[in-house]
Amino acid sequence: MPPKLPFSPIPDRQGFAPSTPSGSAKIVFVHWILAALLFPIALLGAILLLGLLYQFAGEWIDSRRFPPPGRRVEVDGQWLHYTEAGAHGKGESGLAREGVPTIVLEAGISASSITWSTVLPRLARFARVIAYDRGGLAWSGPAAEARLAGRMVAELEGLLDAAGARGPLLLVGHSFGGLLCLMFAAKHRERVAGIVLIDPVTRCEWLPLRPNQAARLNYGVRMALRGALLAKLGVVRLSLALLVHGARAFPKAVSKASSGGANRAIERWVGEVRKLPEECWPSVRAHWSVPKTFFSMASHLENLPESVAQYDPATFPAHVPLTVLSAESAGPYAVAEHHADAKRSLVGEHRVVPDSGHWIHLDQPVAVIESVLRMLAFVESLQYPDGRPDEAAPDARA
Repeated sequence: MPPKLPFSPIPDRQGFAPSTPSGSAKIVFVHWILAALLFPIALLGAILLLGLLYQFAGEWIDSRRFPPPGRRVEVDGQWLHYTEAGAHGKGESGLAREGVPTIVLEAGISASSITWSTVLPRLARFARVIAYDRGGLAWSGPAAEARLAGRMVAELEGLLDAAGARGPLLLVGHSFGGLLCLMFAAKHRERVAGIVLIDPVTRCEWLPLRPNQAARLNYGVRMALRGALLAKLGVVRLSLALLVHGARAFPKAVSKASSGGANRAIERWVGEVRKLPEECWPSVRAHWSVPKTFFSMASHLENLPESVAQYDPATFPAHVPLTVLSAESAGPYAVAEHHADAKRSLVGEHRVVPDSGHWIHLDQPVAVIESVLRMLAFVESLQYPDGRPDEAAPDARA
């Protein structure tokens, strides 16, 4: 007779005693838990992979849709792109113009040669014109060194040598580009025949660096570095594509989530781009869809105070004619500094351009063209005091 159990199992409704979970059931349960935990990670990984592939494909397509319109030269390890119009010693009219300066266009802190698209063709009717992209911007290679003003002046010197533009030079600089023009003239005064500055960067705003300005720069650097990461993942490319086609919800959500509220900066950027000829928009969008642009922008901003400190106004060559154009929107400190810069030249002029913002050459291109051509005519008059019998005075509206 079998031993009596100390307890009696309670049968279920069908008369069978319940059993404890088997080993296989426990394994299935654990698999479900792991799947629930890993699915979001796998989904995120798939999205990131798709973003990388989307960015790779977009860059490949852009490289074929928008090839460099000019030449690329290597200067001390930095690949630089430049474009030119007007023949050597001639305008597009083809008339001989010996001794005419080469006009060199220097863009703002994160801008490229494209921003001169309205101005360059008209100036090229009267002289050779060169516009270029600093390291990390547009068709130039990624920045090889920190974006310090002294380094970029040396790169410009090498580029002009490679382009056969030793001088005389008429430098035209917008914003941060104006600082580089002043530094180039101080270093190479024998090569510079004249300078036109377009609402140049206000040096007293960044030196000495006040806490609120330091915070602004730090924010700009962080935003640019986040932009580089988002560009690598294809998010910037997708956002700009949607923004161009009028879909603003996703781009605004991305900018708010990634940079703590850069919507206004993006809107201002889009507003300035729309002032360019419409055929330039796709190229600008392509250039701002790659990480190198944001890295270059971050380096420009991070080194801005040191770049400003590298220029000593006392070194400006007083014999070089200088015209400074201030935007109507410029603050009183900026206007005062612009006026003081103009007075350092024996032939200095300072004007405030009506109905203009910081990008005067986009808001009032004729005013900029007139100022450059007036400077060009003045420089020529020094070489030909009796005037040129073969040509009429340049007309900015021609």
